[in-house]
Amino acid sequence: MLGAIHVSHGLVAGSGAWGAHCRAVCARLDVAFDERVVTVDRHHPGGLEAAAREVRRQALSPPGDNALLVLAQHRNDQAETVLFRLLRGAGVKGGAGMRSFAPQPGGGAVWRPLLGVPRAALEAYACEHGLDWIEDPSNRDDGFSRNFLRLRVLPLLETRFPSATASLARNARLLDEGAGLLDELADLDLAAMRLPDGRYALAAACALTPPRLRNVLRRALALAGELSPDEQRLVELERQFRRPSAQQGWRGELAGMAVCVYRTAWWIEGRRPAEAPKACDWRGQPAVDWWGTPLRFVVTDGEGLAAARLAAGACQLRRREGGERIALKPGGPSRSLKNLFQEAGVPPWLRQDLPLLWVDGQLAWVAGVGVAAAFRCPPGEAGILLQWAGAR
Repeated sequence: MLGAIHVSHGLVAGSGAWGAHCRAVCARLDVAFDERVVTVDRHHPGGLEAAAREVRRQALSPPGDNALLVLAQHRNDQAETVLFRLLRGAGVKGGAGMRSFAPQPGGGAVWRPLLGVPRAALEAYACEHGLDWIEDPSNRDDGFSRNFLRLRVLPLLETRFPSATASLARNARLLDEGAGLLDELADLDLAAMRLPDGRYALAAACALTPPRLRNVLRRALALAGELSPDEQRLVELERQFRRPSAQQGWRGELAGMAVCVYRTAWWIEGRRPAEAPKACDWRGQPAVDWWGTPLRFVVTDGEGLAAARLAAGACQLRRREGGERIALKPGGPSRSLKNLFQEAGVPPWLRQDLPLLWVDGQLAWVAGVGVAAAFRCPPGEAGILLQWAGAR
């Protein structure tokens, strides 16, 4: 099914009419239309351009494995991107610019079929065929870095080097080949250090040379959907990653993901809300959102929590307050969660916000630890298995 998406940033006065124009064009062509209104963080650390790019990228994420997102960037856009990234010192990956076809981490792919076509050729085609379009007035504001390159720098370069735009685009293709080889090397390194639980061996990572480890970190972040950090940030991530103290628990946060180290393993995980809710009641629903990750209550047989005990009591999920204890073995002593978390290898930054299930004021289950002996489901009886992927 063919459809069109218009992302409304609300940053330019009168831009609300752009969606109406797009809707009318799609109606004439009998194409499904979807307008997505986004909120841009005007205090984004990367600036307004980066903030708008980030929310636009999220809004346009391909919705499934078979989805193909088609974008209209052309050769001039590619040249601007390459020049902009090279000026930022973005390296081989950044200098490769935009890929004409790029599979996405969450499924689907992005296709840019016009990436080799000059803007002038597209504008000439539009005029020849009487196409109607809207010019974004903010594109004339050279206070934005990309606009400055487009309006001032590239035209000046072309007075001396007429093929500057084409050369920059060609250079992007060559750098993309190099970036592809670096990705292949990183994939080999990641495969060699992968652990059975999906994390990676810390010792194997630290045995790599600094450039090779940074390549691995960059690749792992990209596979998780994180934009590549700049060189300074990546070097600092690598430095902290290698510190012996990182094994006690370290989490290097970026815009949307974090590089994590604990004991003998490292991995990438998404950023979470500031803290989990203090408490919420459970009344039989199949899932509860806890700290950005679904906590699922799966009906089962002979395992997990005794369903009868939960049905007969008042059930509440809480985060830790301190001093909690639980007995995991029948007739065994209760033990502090602090000690149990250490034994289970739960990273320190997770412990305060993990979900704890209380039934009539008794601690029945702790994420990452297990079920209290008094609430364990007997063989052959109905049980409820709690599944929460947030506790590594």
